[in-house]
Amino acid sequence: MKAIRIQENTEKQICIALAIVLLGLFVSYVYLVSASIVHVVIRTELNQEIQKVSSEISIMEGSYIAAQHKVSASIATLHGYTENSHKVFIDRSAPAFVLSSDITR
Repeated sequence: MKAIRIQENTEKQICIALAIVLLGLFVSYVYLVSASIVHVVIRTELNQEIQKVSSEISIMEGSYIAAQHKVSASIATLHGYTENSHKVFIDRSAPAFVLSSDITR
């Protein structure tokens, strides 16, 4: 009789321990799933912020290049340089032969 009571108490303790472990595992699962969802949302927001900053940087670079071109053009006119309006285009209609010292080709 005493052995049966000890066995019943042991079984109850094991069931309670398993219930606590399962409850802990469930709470851990819920926490980890919600944490991963939060991280995905944060990553998406950061990617959008990175794209926004990148576009702002490209706009600033464009205005910088335009300002630099204006400065270089004004400096060139100060030194007496002018823009050449006569343009020369080269057309190679006939094949050109190149002298090569490598005879094994």
